[in-house]
Amino acid sequence: MNESLGRWVSIIHRYSRSFIDKEFAELDVKGGHLPFIRVLYQQDGLSQDELSEALSMDKTTTARAIRKLVELGYVTKKRDSQDKRFYRLSLTAKGKDVVPRLERTLKRWTEVLATGFTEKERQLALDLLKKMAENAAAFKQRGFS
Repeated sequence: MNESLGRWVSIIHRYSRSFIDKEFAELDVKGGHLPFIRVLYQQDGLSQDELSEALSMDKTTTARAIRKLVELGYVTKKRDSQDKRFYRLSLTAKGKDVVPRLERTLKRWTEVLATGFTEKERQLALDLLKKMAENAAAFKQRGFS
């Protein structure tokens, strides 16, 4: 294989971030913050560690994103009633208000990416991307060796 799969994934990722940043610019929310909002909408009350795990993100990235989302009023942190070392994260009303728009934006982006695809091609693309993500996760788990 002469072409790099990573190059094309990277190009799609950069265009995706540009599109999403443009769509949410007036809310001061960056594309990198939106996955955190989406997961908290689906699973309210996660700890930062659980959120990192759910998104396959490192803890530093999660902490930085949550700090910003709390500052902007999209997320609240409340100390865990059972284990005072942890905070539970929840979306505020402002955070929940973003979710329908986020879902519409992600659906639109998926439609853009799959323009001209048959349903079979679309499913194949999804299956292949999922497999690549699984391969990357397994490689990371082996210490990138």
